Amino acid sequence: MHLTRSLLLAACCLLLAVPFTSVTAQEDVFFPTTEWRVSSPEAQGMDSAELANFFVTFSQDEFNLDSLLVLRNGVIVAEAYAPPFEQTMKHEMWSASKSVMSALIGILLRDGLLESVDTPVLSLFPNMTFQNVDANKEAMTVRHLLTMTSGLSCDMYFPGGDPGDAMFTSENWLQFALDLPMGSTPGTEFHYCNANTYILSAIVTELTGRSAGDFAAEQLFAPLGITDSFWETSPQGIAVGAAGLHLTTRDMAKIGYLYLNGGLWDGVQIIPADYVAASLTAQVDPGWPDTAYSYQWWNMISPGTYAALGRGGQYIVLVPAKDLVIVATGTIPESLRAYIHGYPLNYAASGLTAAEGALPENAAALSQLENQIAQITTPATVAAVPLPAIAAQINGQTFGLLTPLTLPAAGVMNAHQAAATPAALRFDFLDETQANLTFISSTGETWTLPIGLNGRDLVMEDSPVGPLGSQGRWHTDTEFSIWMDYIGDGQAVRWDITFLPGGIETFSTNLVSDSVGVSAGVLMQ
Repeated sequence: MHLTRSLLLAACCLLLAVPFTSVTAQEDVFFPTTEWRVSSPEAQGMDSAELANFFVTFSQDEFNLDSLLVLRNGVIVAEAYAPPFEQTMKHEMWSASKSVMSALIGILLRDGLLESVDTPVLSLFPNMTFQNVDANKEAMTVRHLLTMTSGLSCDMYFPGGDPGDAMFTSENWLQFALDLPMGSTPGTEFHYCNANTYILSAIVTELTGRSAGDFAAEQLFAPLGITDSFWETSPQGIAVGAAGLHLTTRDMAKIGYLYLNGGLWDGVQIIPADYVAASLTAQVDPGWPDTAYSYQWWNMISPGTYAALGRGGQYIVLVPAKDLVIVATGTIPESLRAYIHGYPLNYAASGLTAAEGALPENAAALSQLENQIAQITTPATVAAVPLPAIAAQINGQTFGLLTPLTLPAAGVMNAHQAAATPAALRFDFLDETQANLTFISSTGETWTLPIGLNGRDLVMEDSPVGPLGSQGRWHTDTEFSIWMDYIGDGQAVRWDITFLPGGIETFSTNLVSDSVGVSAGVLMQ
């Protein structure tokens, strides 16, 4: 949801969106700090049949759902986890991490470590010197970083405008980011840029002496009862900030619930209320329909929702008027995500029934919802299909690849760290339910990936690229596909393999980025 261009700022947006206000009196609020309450939807004023349809819609195969959770009044009314992902697992939040980074800036303000969001950025790094310094760069403030209007020459969604890979491979990410030339006057144009949020993370480290991950664990997560978190860091030990935060689905819901309650948690003001309000009030027009951008949060104007959102379909959606939080994780192609998933999810969330009091229990509707959740959590096994004759012929055979096929590693650093690049592949079809694919490196090292053939993923927790769940399918007597799901990472890879006399052709697709690779292999004697 990030197309960017020269745009007007807050004056326009503030006419379009009502400023955020929390809606629930604290004395009536349940906070799931140490335990969760789970109830029927009707007990919380929601409609089970309506939620069943909601879960049908957002668990379609195209969405590659990992989890979906609905929280009303601080109580879980429905949740589902699609195997191999499980409730206790953390999930990479990708750019939804940005909204949590914004929360840490609010905590810096709370503690007086940061005087104002209007503090000039360069003044916060007194021991550094910078290139391309001009009046615009000197005028760049923390507010400009938060609203993606820093003026730095950086835009992920303009061709040639993203310096991300260069920053990630530079000797010093912060130096690289702050040395970028200016492309516009701060505060005048929206340009979605991960460097902005990385600088925010560096500000947290500069002012606290700790990584943002460690600071968050103590000052943000601990008061909420979040005890299991991980934030990937740069080689300099600074949290990536723009991505790389791993939380469970339920803990993501706690972040949303904290914002829904104006930064107040069980009587303690974790984030200043005025900062939360500013964070969820339209600050800039990003150029997307019916959308504004705030302090690293997205504001959906017509439905009155606010969203932390990330690559591949990671969402925390707030519906303040209905005291509702929706969390979704999955693996969706970026080229389609905004329009087939992001917008529909926000609009559908805003349309859910949310009565002030309980509704009459509806056993039939609740059964409908439970059945739908069961279909997600326990998918049906596909009937075993006899293997084609060629499976026996290629068992144990090794094919040398003429050009490499690369599997990315899990995590936000996946493009910048070692990945699996096999020099050869060996196939073994054990029976109608399982195959094994052995990756052979140029030095002869091997690892073997189990592949389910009955519609179920087989899991390899310790693969060189991270935990994988994999399944395969024969399409014809010579064409075989493998889906490799990076468990809890929001990315997946598909290999389409054609077996030829004496060789193979392999077409690789990253199902999130849509990047492709092609390789041919020859039978090794």
